[in-house]
Amino acid sequence: MFSPRLRWKLKRARERLGEIFNEIFRQPPKPRVCFSCGRLVGANEKVCSNCGASQAALSLSAFKRVALAVIPAETPVTYALLFLNLVFFAVAWIIGYRVSGGGAGLFAGVPGTVMVELGAKSGYHIYMLGQYWRLVMPNFLHFDLIHFAFNTMVLWQVGPQVEELFGSRRFLFLYLLTGIAGFTLSFWWYDLHGRPVLSAGSSASLFGLIGILISYISQQRGFASEYRASLIRWSVFIIIIGIFFPFDNAAHIGGLLSGMALGRMVSARRPATPAARFRVGLMGWGSALVIFWSLAMVLLHLPAAGSP
Repeated sequence: MFSPRLRWKLKRARERLGEIFNEIFRQPPKPRVCFSCGRLVGANEKVCSNCGASQAALSLSAFKRVALAVIPAETPVTYALLFLNLVFFAVAWIIGYRVSGGGAGLFAGVPGTVMVELGAKSGYHIYMLGQYWRLVMPNFLHFDLIHFAFNTMVLWQVGPQVEELFGSRRFLFLYLLTGIAGFTLSFWWYDLHGRPVLSAGSSASLFGLIGILISYISQQRGFASEYRASLIRWSVFIIIIGIFFPFDNAAHIGGLLSGMALGRMVSARRPATPAARFRVGLMGWGSALVIFWSLAMVLLHLPAAGSP
């Protein structure tokens, strides 16, 4: 219809109109804030000139920035534990729902067989099979929604207080160690004395955190003694209730006593020397490795698909 020269001119005219439109309406690229260090980065720069962090949308520094926007920077471990507990409870409930053939409601408890598979404290498996990771995994498991909700509320209230006092790495160490101490006492008190009890829940660690706070407050002059008294009353109240209900009081008492002891042994001061920083780092990374090891043991000991 049109000659080649006319078509070429029309094409050039469209390209020129497009360029003019872009110049008028499209905003020029603006500098961005580095995901890692917070400095300004050129719009077309792929790497921060200040810290060298990648500015790609799926980079580790971008993920860190998003995570810090969601998780409070002062108490990240507390919220990581809350998330981990939620994941484990969801997994346990889903497996229990499938085992029950879809007949279990939201408030139904997780079957004991499922809790055993996921690492609940079982005297037979610990004593006879040497599965000592069952003293670690119960800290992240819960039997039902009410159990999970109550412990979540306590961790959300108490966890940030201890983490702000001792720092994230020492907090993880204290949380894990008091939980292990609680379930160790439970194993000795019940299972080694012929009264096997399947046990799980983060309450052993939570009692440990409360014991730490009681010890810390006791060492401070002019500190809120009323708060210490309320923590003691709350602990005694839960232990008394545990006499009449199927609570693992041995785990609670073990966590509380170990927390009170560690509250006097572990310093809350910020590490000032390289040796002190190394010890604190060892606490945090060592605790994380123990958790990963325990999770790996759970995965390795899961029954094969189709097995009874």
